[in-house]
Amino acid sequence: MKSLRFAFFSLLAMCGLISAAELPPLDLFRDKEVVETFASIPVQESGRIKPLENLASYRLLRFRARRSIWLTENGEMDGKPLVDPATQKPITKEGDKPVKLSATEWLLMSWFRPDIAKTVPLFKVDNSSAITELGLTAKAKRDQYSFLEIEPARQAMMEKMSEYREIPAKKQTPEQRMIVQLAANFLDYEMITSHFDFIRSPFGDKSDGLPAGIEKPIRLSKSLNAVGAVIRSGGPPMQIPWFRDFGRSALGAMMSGNPEQQPRFFPPSLKTERKWSGPGEILFQAINGDKDVDAEQLGWLAIYEDLYLALPDSAKFKAASKSLLAKIQTAAADRVEGQSISLERHSMRADYFFYAQWIFLVGFVAVALTWISPGSRFESITKILSWLLLTSATALAVIGVIIRCIIMQRPPITTLYETILFIGSACALLGLIAEWLTKRGLGLLIAAVAGAACMFLAIQFEASEASDTLQLLQAVLITNFWLSTHVPMINLGYAACMVAALISMIYFIQRLCGKIKKNTDDGRFLTRVAYGFIATGLFLSLVGTVLGGIWANYSWGRFWGWDPKENGALMIVLMCLVILHARLGGYIREIGLHCCNLILGCIVIFSWFGVNQLGVGLHAYGFTDGIWPKIYAYWLSQGVLLVYGAFLSIRERKPKAASMAVSTVEKTPAN
Repeated sequence: MKSLRFAFFSLLAMCGLISAAELPPLDLFRDKEVVETFASIPVQESGRIKPLENLASYRLLRFRARRSIWLTENGEMDGKPLVDPATQKPITKEGDKPVKLSATEWLLMSWFRPDIAKTVPLFKVDNSSAITELGLTAKAKRDQYSFLEIEPARQAMMEKMSEYREIPAKKQTPEQRMIVQLAANFLDYEMITSHFDFIRSPFGDKSDGLPAGIEKPIRLSKSLNAVGAVIRSGGPPMQIPWFRDFGRSALGAMMSGNPEQQPRFFPPSLKTERKWSGPGEILFQAINGDKDVDAEQLGWLAIYEDLYLALPDSAKFKAASKSLLAKIQTAAADRVEGQSISLERHSMRADYFFYAQWIFLVGFVAVALTWISPGSRFESITKILSWLLLTSATALAVIGVIIRCIIMQRPPITTLYETILFIGSACALLGLIAEWLTKRGLGLLIAAVAGAACMFLAIQFEASEASDTLQLLQAVLITNFWLSTHVPMINLGYAACMVAALISMIYFIQRLCGKIKKNTDDGRFLTRVAYGFIATGLFLSLVGTVLGGIWANYSWGRFWGWDPKENGALMIVLMCLVILHARLGGYIREIGLHCCNLILGCIVIFSWFGVNQLGVGLHAYGFTDGIWPKIYAYWLSQGVLLVYGAFLSIRERKPKAASMAVSTVEKTPAN
């Protein structure tokens, strides 16, 4: 019954009802004091306590692939004024710069001024054919659309979403995937803008059949149990005149179509209870429960109502928001929760990985400048600059990883996104260590390329997933000793092997450009360094794999199960052994070692990313849409270098064979 009601309510339209005279000015929700207060509010989502700023940031990122939004009428940065629907006056004047809203400001606008929020271009649509299929007028091929622009096609969009979800994701057309995504985002935003409808107008415009004694303005904190008693009194709830509107407001208060992912603002007093509660959950307790809502929950609901009813008085609203923040913080502190809210907000504002990416790129330019005039003073200056830039970028990346560990109180790697950050930081650090030992510029190049590539990949991965990257551990992972030994060791092995593969790429590119000739010191130097990283990768991968087996035996009762991730780790170990033994046995030399290194890099990419796409095994992090083409592209690039390496090997053997033939002729006595 509960699931049927929830599914029914999720398809109902929700809209805010409030008179223009009571509408607060938008500037109130851009006030620094207000924004700071709301951004700091602890909220529980998917089991984790986080700042409200985090929730707003990832919701906005999912809707429009950015963490900020511009207040313009028809698209980003077009300079057209946005009109306040209540006053018909422009919010941004003609010719003025558009107003940029942070994620928190956007969420406040969506909560308290949905009439404005629904006119702002929000939903990013990458395929205009999807808009046309819904019967709407498409703009550019890729553009942003407002809630009001999409709303006329709501019914058709919901029907198509239900139809297309029956099709496996891999078989959906781009238009079908876009419609499913747009429909899900539309429903979520519909609930966000309706979050306070349970205070604005909990029963719509219907007053027939309301419980006796409900005073106006209606406060559910005082009358919710009476409402619940009427619903439980008997008969189908749908026959109650005001039930549909009440259900809409309850669903909007949840602010998420998934009950487990709804934001929860109210910490329970019972310390053994891990789940917080939210206004939507409290309302659904009255709808579906068999007893009254307790006084503690009604007390939280009253505080939430005080916040909204303080509008439009800015002074009262600020006081009410600070009161709500203080009460939540105090309740969370009593439960020893939410201690990392400030640190997480600092991490979001500092954006370590974003700035590290650009410093790595600038560092790469500085490294390239060292090649202009070898041996000159200019090279010395640019090399010092490269050291400073790349050390700073690596430090930012490492600090970012450490802060994530402190926030989550666990080792640094539990998701695919975190492996990218960790391996990128490790590759950059290994490059700097190699440069410190060799002082030939190679380590700086490795640090710049690996660091920039991994930071860029991590940022793109986060944007494509558009979900909180700080996630709670799965039950099987809650063993910090093994998590802090096996997983980092394996990932350090990945890093060392990828550095070896990168050196081999550099070797072949320099051979192609004529920078390295046959049997030169530069070629031998690259080969020695690559060999050292292969040996390091073998040690780290082997130890990490053994530790993983011990952990598997501890957690799952078996040391080895031929899981795809386990097989990937074994393949890396075996390939490293093949390279080292072949080199020691004289089966491969300089070119052969670098060719084998490229194969090793392909195996690492498969173990790192590919096995997750198979969708099987206990180690799978989950399927990531669109990653196979990128893996194939990497393998193709390595295949091209392998072909070139084979060509070099054949070309360099021919002169040797020819010289041996000449020598044989010279030594043959004449008849």
